[in-house]
Amino acid sequence: MISYEEARRLVFDEAKTLGVEDVALDDSFRRVLAADIRSPRPLPPFDNSAMDGYAVRSADTLGELPAVLAVAWKQPAGTARAGALAPGECVKIMTGAPVPRDADAVVPREDVKESAATIAVSRPVRPGENIRRRGEDIIEGETALTKGTFLNAPCIGFLAALGIAKVPVRLRPAVGVLTTGTEIRDVSEPLDPDSIYDSNSHALRAQIASAGAVLSFLGTTGDDLDGTVSKLRQAAGTSRVILTTGGVSMGDHDVVRDSFDRVGARRVFWKVAQKPGMPLAFYVLEGEDGPCYLFGLPGNPGAVMIAFEEYVRPFLNLLSGRADYLAPEFEARLSREVRKKKGRLNFLRVRLSMKDGEWWAESTGEQGSAILRSMVPADGLALVPAAAESLPAGSKVIVHRMAW
Repeated sequence: MISYEEARRLVFDEAKTLGVEDVALDDSFRRVLAADIRSPRPLPPFDNSAMDGYAVRSADTLGELPAVLAVAWKQPAGTARAGALAPGECVKIMTGAPVPRDADAVVPREDVKESAATIAVSRPVRPGENIRRRGEDIIEGETALTKGTFLNAPCIGFLAALGIAKVPVRLRPAVGVLTTGTEIRDVSEPLDPDSIYDSNSHALRAQIASAGAVLSFLGTTGDDLDGTVSKLRQAAGTSRVILTTGGVSMGDHDVVRDSFDRVGARRVFWKVAQKPGMPLAFYVLEGEDGPCYLFGLPGNPGAVMIAFEEYVRPFLNLLSGRADYLAPEFEARLSREVRKKKGRLNFLRVRLSMKDGEWWAESTGEQGSAILRSMVPADGLALVPAAAESLPAGSKVIVHRMAW
């Protein structure tokens, strides 16, 4: 077995960033930006009012109060700035409307007494009050978003505000998922006494979608070498990454590694000193259109989901050119003692909380590789070192915050 750290290094070293395409703004969600975006204009493009009220010269409110100001005109949003403001005048202004020349503040409507042609301001007004200054968000030519950014909803809104209609993004990795096991049934099928429902492919669908990749479900094969080889050969031409679940250990009916060998893939490693997920396999199949990467994931659902988060998700992020390809990592203290055997790094499913300025990690329950219930409340994985046998409560460990 190799170490967890070595296995991750070997996986990440194989990643080759995919190509680039331009897509419409609304199609760029959960895509990775392929180039820096510089602002073509200042944002906001002009000084404007942050609220409904009255644009004033702040100096007119520094004398005897209340200051009575004449309403010169009304300035709705979406209309051109009408002119300059004379001393003793104000302008009734709406949110987002351009601020008149020589006005340097906006008084909220609720802070004045209104009459037909005047207002009375009962307090001194500060210069700049309730005005959004031209370029206060971003100036023309400034970098708005950097290459490698994973485009989320705020990014989309920011690009729209800048008038960016087309976005250069990396191609999305195509991921094929193949479930193995004669006992596996789809959730739409009746369950035999000796069969189980396929949870792995459904969890992986959600994980793949959240990573911004494209899923291709390859179906289910029994514990059959020829059938598995056939599925892999068919998928290798269309999938950049293939994930298999189950059949990767040393049982009499575990055929995945043999099938990887049969299609001509190069073994990078098999078996990692970790729990769960020890029988993880990683192979590379060279092709005319570039390499196809084969991950032989374990069969137990807890191990499958953890292996995806620790290996596959960051690998997909690297293929996509994402800058922050790793899960957020930080230290936390264990709420309870942890006991384990030496020799394998353990992934402990934990719920995180903040106490006295420190993160604390509480086990979510049973940690068996087949257990799904303890995955549901988990918002992080605590990494219990391979050399450790017992860590007392209060010990510090590294925690990976999970994308789910």
